[in-house]
Amino acid sequence: MDVSAAIAQEVLAQIQRRNKLSSGFQEIVGDYQRVLQRSKEQAVRNGQLEKEARELRAENASLHEHVQQAKHAAQSGEKVVAAEARSKELQEELTATYKEKSRLAEELVQASRQLQIVRDSNEAQARELADITGKGKELRSRIKELTEALEKEQSATSLATKELQTRLDEKEAAERRATTSESEAAELSKRLVELKMGEIERMNEVNRMCDEMIRNAKSMERAAAASAASTSGRFMGRFQSLPAGSVSNMVNGIVEKTRNHISPTSIESIVPDAPLRTVSAHEGGAYTLAFDRSGVRAASGGADKVVRLWDPVNAQQTGTLHGMTETVTEVAFTCDVKYVLASGADQAVRMWDLSSGRVRHTLTGHSQKVCSVDCSPTDAHKAVSGATDRCIKVWDLGRGFCTNTLPCHSSVNAVRVTADGTMVVSGHFDGTLRFWDLRSARLANEVTGLHTQQITSVAVGLRSGVVLTCGKDNLLKLTDWRSFQVQRTLRAPSFHVGGVWCRACLGADERHAAAGSADGTLHVWSTEGKGHLVKTLKAAGAQSILASSWSPQGAPLVSCDKAGAVTFWAAQEGSSMPHQHDDGSHRSGGMRQTR
Repeated sequence: MDVSAAIAQEVLAQIQRRNKLSSGFQEIVGDYQRVLQRSKEQAVRNGQLEKEARELRAENASLHEHVQQAKHAAQSGEKVVAAEARSKELQEELTATYKEKSRLAEELVQASRQLQIVRDSNEAQARELADITGKGKELRSRIKELTEALEKEQSATSLATKELQTRLDEKEAAERRATTSESEAAELSKRLVELKMGEIERMNEVNRMCDEMIRNAKSMERAAAASAASTSGRFMGRFQSLPAGSVSNMVNGIVEKTRNHISPTSIESIVPDAPLRTVSAHEGGAYTLAFDRSGVRAASGGADKVVRLWDPVNAQQTGTLHGMTETVTEVAFTCDVKYVLASGADQAVRMWDLSSGRVRHTLTGHSQKVCSVDCSPTDAHKAVSGATDRCIKVWDLGRGFCTNTLPCHSSVNAVRVTADGTMVVSGHFDGTLRFWDLRSARLANEVTGLHTQQITSVAVGLRSGVVLTCGKDNLLKLTDWRSFQVQRTLRAPSFHVGGVWCRACLGADERHAAAGSADGTLHVWSTEGKGHLVKTLKAAGAQSILASSWSPQGAPLVSCDKAGAVTFWAAQEGSSMPHQHDDGSHRSGGMRQTR
C-alpha cells in the first residue's frame, strides 16, 4: 500500500507541473503576437524604403544623364561641379538607404528565428504534456496491477513459507539418513579392505602353490627320465609309448592358467616380427606409453592433452582420461593398478582413479614443465617426478602432498624408482645419470659423462637391477644400479633418436631392449653378450617413433610416433621367435601366451 501512495503523489506532482506549464503558455503567446506585430511594421517600413530607393535611383539616373549632356554640350564647369556634388549626395543617401534596408532585413531574420524558437518550444511543451498525460494513465494502470500483484505475492509468500518448512523437515530427515549412510559406507569400506587383503593373501598362496607345482613337475620329469633309463625294456617301451613332453605340457598348462600371477623371472620377452595393428590415437603426436604391472592394461599420452587407456591383448582403446591443460609428457601406473599418473607441460602431475575415470589429485609444486613421472613398485602411495626446473619431487599419493624435493644440477628429463623402492634413478640434460637415496633424500652416486649429449629416457629392470638409458648421442647404455658400472653399449648405424623424449624400454626378461628411431623404424637389441642388434621393424607410413613399451607378460611390444599413431607389434603365427646369442646358441623367444 506504501507503493500505491508514492505513485499517487508522483502523479499529483506531474499534474501540478502541467498546470504551471499551461499558465506559461499565455505569456509565450503574448510574446509571439508582439513579435508578429513588430514584424508587420518592419515589413511596411521596408516597403517604404524600397519605394524611396527606387525614386532615388531614378533621380540619380536623370542626373547622370544631365551630366553627360552637360559634358557633351561643353557647358560651364560650375554646373558640372554642382551636378557632381548633387550626384555624390544622392549616392550617399542611396548608401544610407541600403544600410537601413540591410539592418531591417537582419532584424526581420532575427524575429523569424525567435518566432521559430517559440514554435519549437510550443511543440515540445505540447509533446511533453501529451507524454505526461499518457504516463499518468500508465501509472494509474500500474498502480492497479501492483495492487493485484501485491495481493498475489502475499498469498504466494504464505504458501512458500509452508513449503519451506516442509523442505526443512525433509532436509533434517535426509541429513539423518546421510549420517547413517556414511557410517554404513565406512563399515562397508572397512569390510572391502579386509576382503581385498584376504584376496591378496590367497593370491600369494596361489603363487606359492604354483611355484611348488612347477618345482614338483620338474622333479617328476627328471625322476621319470632317470627311471626310464634304469628300468627294463618292457617298462622302457611302455614309457616311450606316452606322448612326448606330456609332463612339460602339464607344466605349461599350469603356467598358462596362472599367467597373471607369474613373477617376471618366469616370463621371457617375445621379439615381434611385424605390426599387428596401428591406431591413430593422439592429434599432434604421441609422446609416452606405459603398461600396468600385470600387463593387461596400457596407457598413452600426447599433444592432445588426453590420456588414452588400451587393451593390449586386442589392441583396442578402452577409455579416455581428461584433465590435462598442456601436452602429456609421460604416464605411469601405481603398483596396485588402481591409479594412473600423467606429467605435463602445465607444471603439474595428475592422478586418475581408474575405477571412476576422475582426477583424484593434481600434484603441483614444479615451477617449469614436468618431463617425467614414475610410481614406486613397492608402495602404492609413493611417486616421483622430474622437471626442467632442476628438481625431483617425491609425492605421497594418499594425501596428494610433496614429501621431499631433491635439487639437481641439471634439468631432469627422466626419473625411475628401483625395484626395491629405496632409490630414484634420474637422467639429465647434461648427460649424467644420478642415483638418489629416498630414505635420506640425498645423492647416493652419479655416473658423469655417460652420454655426450642429454639423456632422453631411463628404464630400470625389476629383476637384474640394470638401468637402460637412451641419449641424444644415438646410444643406449646398460648400467648396474648396484655397482654404478656401465655394462655395455647398444648401437646401430641406422638408429637416430627422434626427439628429446625418445623413450627406450626393456623386455620382461630384460634380455632385450627396444627404441624407436627418427626414420620410423623400431630397433630391438639383445642386452646379453656384446649387445648386438636383433631386429629392425617398420610399419607402413610410420613417422619418427618417440616411445616404446614392452608388456610385462612378454608381448606385445607397443610404440607411438610423432604423427600420434600407436602401433602394436607381435610375432607372426607359427614363429618360434628365436634370437641369436653371442655364444652362437639359440634361445626361444619366450612362451607364447594365448588369450
